[in-house]
Amino acid sequence: MKKFTLLLAVLTVCMYSFAQTFVSTTPANKNVVLEEYTGTNCGYCPDGHRIAQQLMAANPGRFFAINIHQGGYAGSNPNYKTQWGDALAAQYNISSYPSGTLNRHTFGSSAVVEKSTWTRYTDTIKRKPSPVNVAAQSTIDWNTRQLTVVVEVYYTANATNSTNKLNIALLQDSILGPQVGASNYNPDMMVGNQYMHMHMLRDFVTGQWGADIPTTTAGTFFTQTFTYNIPYHVKNVPIKIDDVEVFVYVAEGHNEILTGDKSSMNIINHFPLHPVLSQVNIINSIVCDNNSGAYFTIESTGTGSDTIQSLEIEYTIAGGTPQTILWNAREIYQNNSDTIRIPDFTITPNIDQEVTAKITRINGIDFTAPTNSNILIKKIANGGGYMTLKLVTDKYASETTFKVFRPDGSVLLQGGPWANANNTTTRLFAIKPAEIGCFRLEVYDSFGDGINSGYGVGGFQVIKYDNSVILNDDGKFGKMSRYMINVDEVSGIEETISTNDVKVYPNPTDGVTNVAINLVNDAKVNATVYNIYGQLVQVLNDSNLSQGANNLTFNASSLSSGIYLVKVTIDNETFTKKVTVR
Repeated sequence: MKKFTLLLAVLTVCMYSFAQTFVSTTPANKNVVLEEYTGTNCGYCPDGHRIAQQLMAANPGRFFAINIHQGGYAGSNPNYKTQWGDALAAQYNISSYPSGTLNRHTFGSSAVVEKSTWTRYTDTIKRKPSPVNVAAQSTIDWNTRQLTVVVEVYYTANATNSTNKLNIALLQDSILGPQVGASNYNPDMMVGNQYMHMHMLRDFVTGQWGADIPTTTAGTFFTQTFTYNIPYHVKNVPIKIDDVEVFVYVAEGHNEILTGDKSSMNIINHFPLHPVLSQVNIINSIVCDNNSGAYFTIESTGTGSDTIQSLEIEYTIAGGTPQTILWNAREIYQNNSDTIRIPDFTITPNIDQEVTAKITRINGIDFTAPTNSNILIKKIANGGGYMTLKLVTDKYASETTFKVFRPDGSVLLQGGPWANANNTTTRLFAIKPAEIGCFRLEVYDSFGDGINSGYGVGGFQVIKYDNSVILNDDGKFGKMSRYMINVDEVSGIEETISTNDVKVYPNPTDGVTNVAINLVNDAKVNATVYNIYGQLVQVLNDSNLSQGANNLTFNASSLSSGIYLVKVTIDNETFTKKVTVR
């Protein structure tokens, strides 16, 4: 829940004895509020955006849209999601995209309306009287990024539901990014190969469901002032002050929206030249040491012809001693940007660490600006010898792939995608480094929501030949999770051998046990497990396997402790390996 500051609240029930300044006291019909549920991976969503824009143009000051990126179709760019979207969608069981609610009003049996009906239902809502008028005036201090919103509410009639909530939504226009279907259904919003997103919800100043309006009877005037510090970015998407919109509306609790209006906007201290450190960008270095890196994105906005010739930036790593970097590489004019790389630094592996930065001087003159930050984590594991990648995919295995890279950047092992399943699927792969050095494991999800996002609890591990787990990832990542593996011993199994070979590991074992078979040619393979009395206890495989590395498994957890024999027949050649079950 966002914190807000109450500067003033005035309430009176006398119609003409209040300090009203800008809200209308004349009875009016409802303004239309479309909450449009959308996502960058939704092919038909640009058509919804187009219809909403047309309705706004046809109904100036009467129709407003809030684009809420939410659900599975927002997975290709989860940075557009907010912490508020899921709860809004859940109360109406949003399941198709694009769809939306118009004032959260129920038409027939549902409040969820498809884009083909938005125009018809807009006309219906516009004809309904509203018991309340709402208006707002906003000011943003460009220097401090503080937003001040003064809201006024006036009831021209008694509210049917006395529980009314005042909501303030922070929206942003002109966000360039990906969008499936844009060139087909809304090509006018394409800028090069990117799509211009409009009216995107970035935050609620008043939290999930708004602030209470204490009295809702005819003649009531209510005013409240809120302050809010606009962040430099929300989930790595920069918030540019010139593109910010503030929209206010009054709702009956969590449901029906009575009316809403766009706030006026006044930006003060908009300097002719104003540098903004808009983002701290982390460099994911692909080496196995403790070094990492970052760079800062600097934007210069404003008017006039002045230039930024030098900047001093103070930054800290994981709360350490502040460091200063002087940048004077080239001039930055207004309305353009540049990036500043800082020297590599030492970090503690496998721990979230905050990198902070702020501008302290511009052109040699002291400058005050808020601090920006980002979280850095570099995942490093120590391994070597024969290793196993245990990969658990969620039910959308068609989105998952992985690669293991050698120190020279060539691919040692790769896999996926696979067919989708009803739930998770466990897959085991042998990693056999033939050289010492820094290897890299990358697991990818093409949809961008990892392999543990509600469609089965996926994840992955790398297990050494001695059964120790050297890395364990919970599968909660976006498009990729990367680990550097410092290999200090080779596997003992050559990449190319002249005869068929069989290895069993881990040994001793008490769980999943690997039978690694390296074939010179394609062959018929039969693999079985016997106890010391010659009794067959498990059949691993009886089929044709292809030339190269093959990995079979059996689970020893159901076997009694003791000695067992793994018998592998490759065409007419038989290998027998002894394994101890603990």
